Amino acid sequence: MYKRTSIVKTIKVRDVLSNSIFEVGDTRHITPRTKVLAVQRKYEQFYSDEGNLDAFPIFTKPLPEPTINRSVNFNKYNESFIINVNHIDVISVSTSSVLHIGSTETINAEARIKHIRQLLNDSDGRSGTSTSDVGEASGVRADPDEKEK
Repeated sequence: MYKRTSIVKTIKVRDVLSNSIFEVGDTRHITPRTKVLAVQRKYEQFYSDEGNLDAFPIFTKPLPEPTINRSVNFNKYNESFIINVNHIDVISVSTSSVLHIGSTETINAEARIKHIRQLLNDSDGRSGTSTSDVGEASGVRADPDEKEK
């Protein structure tokens, strides 16, 4: 692992949430994972049979592996082995993300989020449901035409 020294005079981080990482120092591997089922309703109501993540394909669908071409040639020149930063101000680190000061070999983050909205339609009083899947950290999105179980 290529080593450089990071010097940060001050850092302010307001929130670190939902399986995220704020790391100071060197790390070999970082692998944060998050699975979230977010249900929004007009009125607070919970059914005892809710919350089984396996019922939604986004939580069990295998992630595609990126194709990595290891024959990349490049030259780099660093005037200094020291990275100097005066101040870092971060509002939030959330949902399997990483704020890292130091060196790392690999970061493999994954966040799978299923949003379900069950709201009453004001015009006729009937309820409607909309769903959306938020893709993984790799940028892959679940198929919107995929039928829910």
